[in-house]
Amino acid sequence: MRFLLFLLLLASCSSTREQPIRIGIDTTWYPLDFGPQTPFINGFVEDLLQEVAKIDNLTFERIDANPTTLYDPTRFDAILTSLPPHIYNRAKYDFSQNFLDLGLVLVVPLHSPHTTLSHLPNSLIGLLAPTPLLTPDQLPRLYPTAAALLTALADGEIEAALLPQVPAATYIADLFATRLKIVSSPLTPDGLHLIAPKGQHESLVHDFDDALSYLKQKKKIPALLKKWNLGS
Repeated sequence: MRFLLFLLLLASCSSTREQPIRIGIDTTWYPLDFGPQTPFINGFVEDLLQEVAKIDNLTFERIDANPTTLYDPTRFDAILTSLPPHIYNRAKYDFSQNFLDLGLVLVVPLHSPHTTLSHLPNSLIGLLAPTPLLTPDQLPRLYPTAAALLTALADGEIEAALLPQVPAATYIADLFATRLKIVSSPLTPDGLHLIAPKGQHESLVHDFDDALSYLKQKKKIPALLKKWNLGS
């Protein structure tokens, strides 16, 4: 079902596009599973698209899709996705920079002096899944959920934790605000980005990147991340 997310068209600006930009989005973000964080992700994306529209003088038409229709090039000018920018995918699509980083972040107890993995030799590091980021002398311990992992860290069972930024930021902003902290930027390149069929909408991808850079410079993206409990 199609519906307009918003109309932010400045008629007096000669650079405004005449036609709305059709943006495909699967609000479940399959194959990712954000669980209870999904509404936070979708709220952040809606706010971010409004900010981009203001900067680039665009009209976006958001079109809901499912995993089987999201990559249909006849329906959309661009889509929002977690599709990794591997060589094979870059041959088919132009990729923007991440508008939401999803990589692993390092979490430690609130009063810990450690700020990098290199500060933690011979330490127990909690994980949700195996990662090559650990050195041979660091001891991994796997947990089934982000909540279980962060509880173990808060209770002193492990020295640090590596987990994706979204659950880490959301839980720490709420349940663990007085016990844990994130001490790194994302250590892996996973993220959400805008993509468009190769060579068909390069100016849109370029304008989207420029808008993201401007919003970062003006501290608006960090403010949106904080608003939606997706960053500190």
